[in-house]
Amino acid sequence: MYLRAVVVALFAVTRGVAAQDQVTGNWEGYWLRAGDTMPVRMRVQRDSGTGYSAAFDVDRLRVIGIPFNEVTVQGCCDVTFTVRGDRTTTTLIGRVRGDSLSGTLREGESEGRFAFFRSAAGAASDEEEITFTNGSVTLAGSLILPATGTSLPAVVFLQGSGPEGRWASRFLATQVVSQGFAALIFDKRGVGKSSGDWRRATPDDLATDGAAAVTRLSQEPRINPARIGIYGHSQGGTLAPLVAARSGKVAFVIGSAAAGVPTDSTEIYSILNSVYPQATTAGDSASARRYTNELVAVAYHGRSRGRLDSLVSKFSSRPWFFPPPATDNAYWSFSKVFAQYRPLDWWAKVQVPVLLIYGAEDQRVPPGESAARITAAMLRANHSADVTVRIFPGADHTFRLPPGPSGWPVTAPNYSSTLLQWLALRR
Repeated sequence: MYLRAVVVALFAVTRGVAAQDQVTGNWEGYWLRAGDTMPVRMRVQRDSGTGYSAAFDVDRLRVIGIPFNEVTVQGCCDVTFTVRGDRTTTTLIGRVRGDSLSGTLREGESEGRFAFFRSAAGAASDEEEITFTNGSVTLAGSLILPATGTSLPAVVFLQGSGPEGRWASRFLATQVVSQGFAALIFDKRGVGKSSGDWRRATPDDLATDGAAAVTRLSQEPRINPARIGIYGHSQGGTLAPLVAARSGKVAFVIGSAAAGVPTDSTEIYSILNSVYPQATTAGDSASARRYTNELVAVAYHGRSRGRLDSLVSKFSSRPWFFPPPATDNAYWSFSKVFAQYRPLDWWAKVQVPVLLIYGAEDQRVPPGESAARITAAMLRANHSADVTVRIFPGADHTFRLPPGPSGWPVTAPNYSSTLLQWLALRR
């Protein structure tokens, strides 16, 4: 009798574990809110013990491997996924029924639906952690490769401004890998597993970091060292020609939202676009421009702060006003160093194929003027320069269009395909 009870109990436990494992696996489907349907892929796996973890990919948001903060499974089939973002929390509450998983989506105050079906795993790829050095700085990154193939072309991804880690380039890197390229993404100095301090870095420091990444990648046995290119967005795109010059081994350059005007002019353009919406009169707009010009003159050219401080007192009650950074903020030293960088001088030295891409509504970098200036600089230096320009209508600095009623952003049509088709010619 005792033995029978033990067997029954063990059977019940085994059946419960098997039932709970209905949740694990690869899922493909959509989130639906405010009439907007967004395709999503999701992976669920068992952690140690009885816990679960999950992550999702959304091509439309250009994100991959975003982890859910919490995964809760009750009984055999009731599951709750929660992800907390910077602005809102998204919760999926649903039930597994065979090979389907569906339920309610809650995001902030709004509610929608989600539905998934069980799917096969995506295309296989290999990923390994690598490190390399630039002087005393050790940089850490991830090398992502197709599962098969040798003599692979490759792309090194450069970082944008601020403390940007390898995660920022992971989506595009996986897109590149799906097309038969290898990709190296790495943490900016002072970020993630990389040593150093980006706040104290000069343009040449960051450029030689990128050049060191190219050198490190060229040493990999499955990589064709003659087919390594670079992709840089914003600050990374602006520094891309300097990286190419410092390396001397770059086969192609993609400059995404690369500034083609002086660095102080780019800063004025960016600041004014952020404050003008709060400047409701012509007088306010003129005052905002006066204040911004003075702030940038102090930061980029070392002008005395006396006049700036008087403008702070004069305009502090205006709706557009923002205070200057604190005196010990790295903004001041960083700006003075970057004021010396002249991007057009370095673009004129680029002798390899170049793709320049912009959003037409970029509020951080002047798109049309930058593209025209860079192209002209390259053509003056070399009448046969290979430069392609693509400007995406309605898109912002990150190539997104204004969101619809759901609030979910929309990537400019043909953004990814334009990149991949151009890259296909570089194989």
